[in-house]
Amino acid sequence: MVIAPPPPIPTERHHGIDALRGAMMLLGVVLHLAINYVEGPEDGTWPFRDPARSPLAGLVVLTIHTFRMPVFFVMSGYFSAMLIERRGLWGYARNRAQRIVLPSVMSWVVIFPLTMLAFVFVRLQTEQVDDATRAALFAAAIKHPWANPMPIHLWFLEVLIIFQVLSLPVIAVTALAPAPLRSLAARARHALCLGRARWLLVPALALLTTVTMLPMHRPGIDTPHSFLVSPAILACYALYFVGGWCIRREAGMVAHLVRTGWWHLGLGLVALLMALVTAIAWFVVTGHGQQPAPVVLLAAQATSALACWLLVLGLIGVAERVLARPRPAVRWLVDASFWIYLVHLPLCVIVPWAVSDLPMGAVGRFSISFVIVSALLALSYEAVLMIVAPRRGS
Repeated sequence: MVIAPPPPIPTERHHGIDALRGAMMLLGVVLHLAINYVEGPEDGTWPFRDPARSPLAGLVVLTIHTFRMPVFFVMSGYFSAMLIERRGLWGYARNRAQRIVLPSVMSWVVIFPLTMLAFVFVRLQTEQVDDATRAALFAAAIKHPWANPMPIHLWFLEVLIIFQVLSLPVIAVTALAPAPLRSLAARARHALCLGRARWLLVPALALLTTVTMLPMHRPGIDTPHSFLVSPAILACYALYFVGGWCIRREAGMVAHLVRTGWWHLGLGLVALLMALVTAIAWFVVTGHGQQPAPVVLLAAQATSALACWLLVLGLIGVAERVLARPRPAVRWLVDASFWIYLVHLPLCVIVPWAVSDLPMGAVGRFSISFVIVSALLALSYEAVLMIVAPRRGS
């Protein structure tokens, strides 16, 4: 059976959207560095907390965590739809296998043991154990590098692969659907995106997203700590993935967002502030050993969902307006962002530990760590290019 690709849509390159996807990857480095300086009790998932801590670190982590992955999955849905248009179903499947599945598996095999060794090393340096015990525990970690496997920071790749695999039968079934049904779906999408019902788009998306966020254990979207991703997490990110797909499929949607980008972004920042206030209230109450009222978590999730969708639409529009033309520095960051995110986590633990004795506060140590980690990651990317580029040329 041959499945015809969807009708062609103009394939101009959206430099702003491309940069936005890269920016979400790079923000992951900032988030993981900031965790080292968060105030409050340690939860055991992160191996190091600097003695110098700051409430700004917790605010940075909470803010980035609120919108980063939703924006990324919208961008992923957008580019997945673009690949379908350009390469068809089977070309899309081959491309995703080569560009996502294979690199994800290979990266995890290498990065997981390096990350666990970094975590074990730093934890042993900060715990009160003798040198012999420290050496024995570290030797055991080296001997069993893939013990207790978990997705670590690469969990989003597993979720992305799930969505892209599931999209294959959905596209095939959609192509076989009766023409009137496909036309009805297209008209409904147009009405919500650009038609008379466009004012319902954000409220409807925010409401659906809030429903998927209610099973979460705390404000925001839970982070998977095992390869078995919960249905609630999948459902939540699926909405963002499908949203990005629809933005690409609706001709003229990006141009509309360019015109309304600043409005969406401004409203999104207001909603983000509300989401942060309610989330902080929830964490303050739980930090005192009390159980917050259910309405507090509901308010935090609802405002978070609203903020994410407004920010998504606003960031797309503003990015396309500001970065309409290619810029070499931005292009380099976009190209490097995937590699940087893959390999950054061990450095985000080792470097803050190494500079923790510097005579400065949390902000100063974070700044030094950020400069060192960024330089090392940039150099590693250039080193990889020096190895890979000549082989590609040959």
